[in-house]
Amino acid sequence: MTAALWVVVPAGVRASGEWIDDTLAERAREKGLLARTPLAGQFPRQRVEVVRHADPDAAVADLFSRRGWTDGLPIVPPTLARVDAALAWSARPREELLGEIAPLGGVATLEKVAANSVMAGCRPEYFPVVVAAIEAIVDPAFNLRGVQTTDENVAPLLIVNGPVAPALGINAEWGALGPGWRANATIGRAIRLVLNNIGGGWPGAVSFAGLGQPGRYTLCVAERAHDSPWPALHIELGYRPEQSTVTVLRAESAINVTGGLDELASVIGSAASLFAMLHEGKVAALLAPFVARKLAREGWDKADVKRYLHARGRLATETWRRSWIHSVVRATEWPAWVTQAARSQEIPALRDPEDITVVVAGADLEVPQHAYFPSWGHPPCRVTREILMPDDWAERLSERD
Repeated sequence: MTAALWVVVPAGVRASGEWIDDTLAERAREKGLLARTPLAGQFPRQRVEVVRHADPDAAVADLFSRRGWTDGLPIVPPTLARVDAALAWSARPREELLGEIAPLGGVATLEKVAANSVMAGCRPEYFPVVVAAIEAIVDPAFNLRGVQTTDENVAPLLIVNGPVAPALGINAEWGALGPGWRANATIGRAIRLVLNNIGGGWPGAVSFAGLGQPGRYTLCVAERAHDSPWPALHIELGYRPEQSTVTVLRAESAINVTGGLDELASVIGSAASLFAMLHEGKVAALLAPFVARKLAREGWDKADVKRYLHARGRLATETWRRSWIHSVVRATEWPAWVTQAARSQEIPALRDPEDITVVVAGADLEVPQHAYFPSWGHPPCRVTREILMPDDWAERLSERD
């Protein structure tokens, strides 16, 4: 017996009306990549497609995979009903434009973003977080074109703060960087699907990250603010405690660091930070709650931590001079503060202590376990947007539970 699904087409359309998949199909053909996406560019050019099959969910998943619309993992079919359920968590019209997604310039309407959010497995109530994150990455300061096309393995890092984070179950504690938490996994994944399907970030065709990284599937975390000894990131950045935000940075990787601030500083002051030095980037450090509380008892605040990491996180001048990056970058391209510091025996990994984003996250263990996220790209980037929930969001979540 045949059944039908009415699904929203998630692919990007330029403001001119052209579908980005025509460009993607041609580039995939040129580069011999059609074995992965044999149906690239083959779909009805309309807002909604009807898929009829004995098992329509499986048919949509297979069809979308063959067209290049997935990240390699199974997807949830973006039916009209599911997309409408996501859109119901926004007061904005479905056709509203959030921006153009570089590099191919597909327009990110709320409906297109909702379709990709559904595909990622997001619950409807996660949709406002996805919208705020998209608004952050289309900000010119984020340099999305560079992120999408570079040969470096950079990915958006999403840090969620405020009352919405615990209410939606965005994990800041055990296994905060995954796996096992639907909100973290699917919100970050929704961003990746938007980058691929609306912006055209197909590996090998448009995105030239040579190796990739797990964070290019999803990289979303919340700050453990409820028992942090210091003000949360969004308050530090000037937002009110009752507001909720998502802060987006460019991250090359997640580096595990076990130890005290000295061990964390030694990783910051290593070759991992060379691109941050070159581009004057902003990095992130997730600090273990156990260490944060210990430091607070000793009178430290976040600013003290940043100053300490900046002072100790330094790269030997000889290491810098022998690095591959130093050999391929002209001397005039390095920031003045780097070349000036190079006259001594060591160079700060970052221009300023405030270029280090310190966030408390992780399990409540007496283990000094941290993570360092070096940065890539220019201009220096840390973009924050408020998450706009419906006025009755808490009541709606209560009814769901």
